[in-house]
Amino acid sequence: MRKILLSLITIVVVSAAVIKGTQALFSDTETSTGNTFAASTLDLTVDSTTNGQNTVKFTVANMKPTDTQTGIYTLNNIGSLAGYLDLESISVTNNENTWLEPGIQAGDVTDGIGELQDLVDLTVFIDTDHDGVVDGGETVIYNGKAGSIAANYDVNQLIGAGATTYLTVIADWPSQTNDNRAMGDDMTVNMTFELGQTSGQ
Repeated sequence: MRKILLSLITIVVVSAAVIKGTQALFSDTETSTGNTFAASTLDLTVDSTTNGQNTVKFTVANMKPTDTQTGIYTLNNIGSLAGYLDLESISVTNNENTWLEPGIQAGDVTDGIGELQDLVDLTVFIDTDHDGVVDGGETVIYNGKAGSIAANYDVNQLIGAGATTYLTVIADWPSQTNDNRAMGDDMTVNMTFELGQTSGQ
């Protein structure tokens, strides 16, 4: 009896294997090959200069009270991704150059330390219409004495891919009673334009 049961079990297993091996059910396959990922670009140029080149906007000699100098920066995003503009690493340095008698009489008591940054006003703004004048609705980033400008400003001005934004700097020396203090001085203003992927970056 035991041999008969073992034979039956063997027959059932073999039969099942044969049936399974001969089945032909419907099926279909599709493919997804060649998936690629390309990084975008964020690339800022100033006044259409070559990437990485420094842009000198002002070279002013013999500046005097009542003079106004205006420089308009053309900021181009030549990348494929929109970015946000900020101003970074702003610095103002002053040189006395010559300690003259008119300056001493006007109150210049610091030989070797220039005073021009305390007399010249800087206005920095997003110049939407590219006319060099602050108009209603335009974003003023800074307006005050050159020596009091901050080192960084999160301007967060959006510049689209392939788009252009204009930033204007006005250096104005209004007539003041102690202007003689800066006679013979010079001042250097440095700034860095940064285009970031996110605002406040």
